Formats: sequence, C-alpha cells, structure tokens
Amino acid sequence: MGEPTAPQAQPVEGRSFPTTARGARPTFFDDGGATDAVLAIVTALASEVWALRERQRTLEAVLAEAGIDVAVAIEAYRPDEAETADRAAEAAVFAGRVYRVFEEMREEALAGDTEDRYLQIVDRAFAEL
Repeated sequence: MGEPTAPQAQPVEGRSFPTTARGARPTFFDDGGATDAVLAIVTALASEVWALRERQRTLEAVLAEAGIDVAVAIEAYRPDEAETADRAAEAAVFAGRVYRVFEEMREEALAGDTEDRYLQIVDRAFAEL
C-alpha cells in the first residue's frame, strides 16, 4: 500500500481569497463547455474512486491482520430498509458533488460571468501567494 495522500496546501496566514472565483469558468473545447463539463465530471469521479480504493484496501488489510476474510460476508450482506434509505441519501449527495459543474455553469450563465473575470480572480490569488 502506498503512502497516504499529501494534505492540501494551506493559505498564507492573513490572506483571504473568495470562496470561489467569480466569472465564467474557462473553456478549452469549442462546444459551449460541454466537453469541459464532462471532463470535470470524469475527474471528480476518478478522485472519488481512488479515495474509495485506498480506503477499501486499508480496511481489507486491517481485517486480514485480524484474521477476518470479508469476501464471503460482503457477498451475502443484504441491507435493511433503513440502510437502503441511508445509502440513497448518500448517493444523492455524491451525485451533487460529481455533477456540481453543471450547477456552476448554470450559476455563471445567470450571473453573466465571463471567462476573463474568472481568470482575473485566479491571477490575483496566485499573485498574492
């Protein structure tokens, strides 16, 4: 198993940046942002899958060290109604994270944001680091 993922960089003390950059998200493909949105979704899914794979491998290793082989138990497990409802709620939150790019595109369109404004905010943030 590899090393844990490095923590994210922390902002310089005393510096404050907007929570999100204002302005339209830059596009790299000439199709109104559709390909860029799909690429963002695939990237979000890939990060989710990788995080799950790391956790699953860790859990399996911990259980194996304790002498527990979980493969048969996992295949036989059937969630009850409460667990099924909980999973459905978590799935909705997950889908919201994955498809957030579409919500951002809608917000940008309603606000009339531009790609130039977005890049100005990003440039300002990096200049102040």
